[in-house]
Parts: sequence; C-alpha cells; structure tokens
Amino acid sequence: MEGYRLVFEHEILFRDLDALGHVNNVAFIAFMEDARVKYWKALRRGLDARRIDFILADVTCRYHSPAHFGETLVVGIRVVGLGNKSFQFEYRMEDKATGRLVVEGRSVQVMYDYESQQSIPLDDATRRAMADVEGVPPARLLEDAGARG
Repeated sequence: MEGYRLVFEHEILFRDLDALGHVNNVAFIAFMEDARVKYWKALRRGLDARRIDFILADVTCRYHSPAHFGETLVVGIRVVGLGNKSFQFEYRMEDKATGRLVVEGRSVQVMYDYESQQSIPLDDATRRAMADVEGVPPARLLEDAGARG
C-alpha cells in the first residue's frame, strides 16, 4: 500500500456484519483501533496495553465501498500530523483481492497522564520513534505531516 509502512490484514468475520450482510460502519472504527494498537506496539516495541498514554480525541471515517464476509482488508496506518500534545493518524483500507478502496479515515490522539488526568506534551523520544516507524528523519516527518494534512 503506497505511502504506508505499517500495513496489516484483517479478515472480515461474521461478527463484523450488519443485518444487510455488509460490514457495519462501526466495525471500521474498531479496525482503526486495532491499527492504532499495532502502531503503538511497533512504536514502543513490546507494549503493555495498560501503558497506552494517549486518548482518542476525534475519529472520522469516509466509506467508499462495502466490504463483505470472507473478504480480507489490507489496512494501512501512518502519522500525518504532530502537535505539541497530539498527533494524527491516517488510515486506508482496501480489499486485498481487488485493491478496491473501502475506507479512508483519520484520528487525533492526545497524549495523556491518567494519574493527573491531564494532557501532556508529545515527548521527543516518541517523535523520534514515530519518525523511525515512518522511515524518515524526525524533521522530515514534521515537513511531510504539514504537506499531507
């Protein structure tokens, strides 16, 4: 998937479907959550799920075509924006067999300290780790993020 270094596959399961026989709209939001966890694991190299130090602030999903039981989606996730305390992910989901675009999405995450119940700065180590996952120098990630979105 062009422009996405972190890509995984998701087989559509029966539980993902709605009464009309295609993937329910909320299932795609869950697929994005799966992608965020996979990204964070790649970023942190051995994540303890209880140590995720961000909260979801916003999520959008643009539906392009339906997905059905038995299909496999290729799901891509990448960073497209870094702020002082937040960062943005962009998602793309395609049908593996045909390459058909199914969904595009975005989310905003805010770094968060659960003990103090406050947002916290996005630290330099996380910024560098994101640049490493994206395969670019940290300064380039900031430039690309501004250009993409």
